Amino acid sequence: MHRPVIAIISTGGTIARQAMDPRDTVDYAEIGTSLGGSDLLAALPEDVQARFVVRGIPFSSCDSVEMTLSRWFDLASLVSQTVATQPDLAGVVITHGTSSLEEAACFLDLVLDVPCPVVVVGAQRPASAISADGPANLYAALLVASAPQAAGRGVLVVSNNEIHAAQEVTKASTYQLETFRSPDFGPVGMIEANRVFFGRGMGPRRHIGWPQGYGPGGEIPRVDICYSHAGADGVAIRAFAHAGARGLVSAGMLPGMCTPAENAAFDAAVAQGIVVVQASAGYCGGVVQRQELLQRGILAAGHMRPKQARILLALALLGGADTDAIQSLYDMP
Repeated sequence: MHRPVIAIISTGGTIARQAMDPRDTVDYAEIGTSLGGSDLLAALPEDVQARFVVRGIPFSSCDSVEMTLSRWFDLASLVSQTVATQPDLAGVVITHGTSSLEEAACFLDLVLDVPCPVVVVGAQRPASAISADGPANLYAALLVASAPQAAGRGVLVVSNNEIHAAQEVTKASTYQLETFRSPDFGPVGMIEANRVFFGRGMGPRRHIGWPQGYGPGGEIPRVDICYSHAGADGVAIRAFAHAGARGLVSAGMLPGMCTPAENAAFDAAVAQGIVVVQASAGYCGGVVQRQELLQRGILAAGHMRPKQARILLALALLGGADTDAIQSLYDMP
């Protein structure tokens, strides 16, 4: 039997955490211990392990709230190097904490250009918990990473037997297993009865690639998110501008609106040369480029949520893209 070769890059997170008490699904992050990639694989039944040739590659053991764009650049570099030096790989699986998993997947999807599937996977419960979901999610990720039909779809997120596109998925629940959802268009596929099914095609993929001239430890443009609420006075916007932000993403009230004071602060930021992008804090739907935004020189995030819109803006600014090119990226479905 042909066994597909899969590289598993471990970055820490809940999927690699272990608590003393199997009932603990809350405090493990602070008081638990970390597992390595080989430990995660060992949790799978032997007959499951026998289906794949797995090459474990450690990256980090930090919690996902400690991740940064710089660390994700290092991760992307490791993925590219691994694929380039191991041509027999069928795919790559990246284990990642769920708190920033949607951001990591979006970042990797925007910069990576590799021929094989790249799947990001996490867990809601630590490895020591009753009915831990990590092993099942990892097995599903291995199946997707080894599926030929997964190639060419960009980075994928696998969780709870669903397959999601990296730029569409968001974490929706704090503790429930069905946390990762794609609210606008739904999952692109599923894992059922040990088989991988894709139910819909992928639209045009936003892709920036590796920013020319960026190297390890290089400076990344500061981009901040401003969360709108009733009575917001724009002080956060002015503070971010003062701190040196080159871009600002507005997580506006639906359908992408801000208070008068925030609008005044954003207009001042645009006048200073800061790129401002209007997004929505809503669960579904996006922000269209309406006349009022055009007249004020503010971009519209389309269907990208604020956190993903921030990553795209930072990468685009790092690559030297102008506002027209950035808006074209946001306009993609």
